[in-house]
Amino acid sequence: MVEVRYFSKSGNTKAVADVIAAEAGVKAGSVEGADAVRADILFLGGALYAGGIAGKLKKFIKTLSPEHVGCVAVFSTTANPNGAYAKIKKALDKQGLRVLEHEFHCTGGQAKSGEAARHAAVFANEVLEETRRG
Repeated sequence: MVEVRYFSKSGNTKAVADVIAAEAGVKAGSVEGADAVRADILFLGGALYAGGIAGKLKKFIKTLSPEHVGCVAVFSTTANPNGAYAKIKKALDKQGLRVLEHEFHCTGGQAKSGEAARHAAVFANEVLEETRRG
């Protein structure tokens, strides 16, 4: 089972989440008010706000457990050229989750572009293929 969850203030991360979800054949959902996640693959998206990840995303991550989530693929939209991977991964590591090294990020200004959508779709398919191979 695949799940796509995100936190988005401006809609940029949601736009990327929707592309990834479409490729995976599921519906993307916000982390706000989300039910407990049970997934073989969780695509998780966010951004950096004032140098850190949003409190609502941190709160959601604390609900995750390795018993219910097989692995996590991180995506982000942020002005930071390195994306939000390191900060999100650090929070996921604290929960004992397996985080894939393969990640996707683009700037917020690019997130709703056709180019970003194409790259996000490729990312989704690469993650799905990688996890199927084991």
